[in-house]
Amino acid sequence: MIPLKRRNCPECGGKMIPRLINLLYKKENCEIQAEVIGIPANVCTKCFYRIIPGKIAKYIDSLVDPIFEAETAQKEKILPSPHIGIQFPPAEGESYYYEI
Repeated sequence: MIPLKRRNCPECGGKMIPRLINLLYKKENCEIQAEVIGIPANVCTKCFYRIIPGKIAKYIDSLVDPIFEAETAQKEKILPSPHIGIQFPPAEGESYYYEI
C-alpha cells in the first residue's frame, strides 16, 4: 500500500482525495510520447489539481527517462517515433490510503 498524505489543495484550498491518474510524457525536441496509466496521486475535488508523491514520481522518471534518452541518441531516423504506454495494474487487495 502506498500512503498519501492528507492535505488541502495548495491551489484552491479544496479537499484532496486519493485517485489513480494518467499522464502523457513529452519532451522538447523529441517526438516520442509515453503515456503512464494508473499513477496514485492526491486529486482536488474542486479544481482537480494533482499531487504525485515524490517516491512515485522518481520511480516513473526512472522508467520514462531512458526511453527519451535512447530516442535522442539516435543519429539516423529508422522508424517513426513510437507512442509508448506504461500501465500499472491495480494490485490485488491493495489500496491507496491517507496516512493519519
